[in-house]
Amino acid sequence: MITNDMKRFLVLLLLLTPTAAFAQAEHSIWSKKPVMVIDSHSGAKYTTFLKGNADIAWTEGSTFAYLRAVAVVNANLTYEFRFFAPISASTASEFSGKFDIFRNGINVCHFCVGKAYLLNQPAGAGKAFKLYVGTPTMYAEEWHYSGVITQRFDY
Repeated sequence: MITNDMKRFLVLLLLLTPTAAFAQAEHSIWSKKPVMVIDSHSGAKYTTFLKGNADIAWTEGSTFAYLRAVAVVNANLTYEFRFFAPISASTASEFSGKFDIFRNGINVCHFCVGKAYLLNQPAGAGKAFKLYVGTPTMYAEEWHYSGVITQRFDY
């Protein structure tokens, strides 16, 4: 016979026991060094910037991520890439899903299919992570943002 105290103990044990969801690896990377932006509409490719930054965080195997990448090409031209929707797939080095892209604050690609990858490189290694975004209906290497990882935190 299971007593009420035993039931409470079992419930508490279940609540406090780590599950696979809690054991998933989480990653966060930062960049203050944009390397390249490609504007799919104009075909322009930029490799010099006044400033820029990217903040990316995701949990492997989950549908949760955050990405915001900004590149200021000049005083009159700024690009911003934002992750918009739940991840469709994620690993230690990449995730894919839907993104919004803004040029000078105007949304130029809404809910577009994209993929961020090469995210597992060590900070300061000099190689760039990459983000490519296509259209609202399909992935393609059209819009692009890449940057060098300047800091990372994995747990």
